[in-house]
Amino acid sequence: MKIDIGTEGKILGTKRVSPNGQVSGLSEYAGEEVLIIYPGPTEPRIKMETKDYVHEVEKAVHNQMKSAFANYQALKEKYADEGEAAREFIKTKSPKQFKGLVETVDSWVASQVGKAEGAIGKRLKDDSD
Repeated sequence: MKIDIGTEGKILGTKRVSPNGQVSGLSEYAGEEVLIIYPGPTEPRIKMETKDYVHEVEKAVHNQMKSAFANYQALKEKYADEGEAAREFIKTKSPKQFKGLVETVDSWVASQVGKAEGAIGKRLKDDSD
């Protein structure tokens, strides 16, 4: 974004506005067109060209991806696998009434898998006879 103030332009800095709305120090510019920059809202309003928006979005996406990858690497170093990470998350973030839920679900799943393995092994053994 550029502001062209010309070859003889000046940036005057801040000027105090009098109670009647006049700006002191501008009498030498009487009758001339001057650039006055009013203080804006707390959030600046910036008008950019489309290509500038695309560039800003690309930068934001790139920075977000760098941050996410750094978080991924930190978590990968901290936990052995996804299961351990999920168990730790549930253990630390779940409500108190969920205490023991992970262990209960893990033991139930293990028993179901064990039953299924047993049934499959028996059927395969029966089929081979």
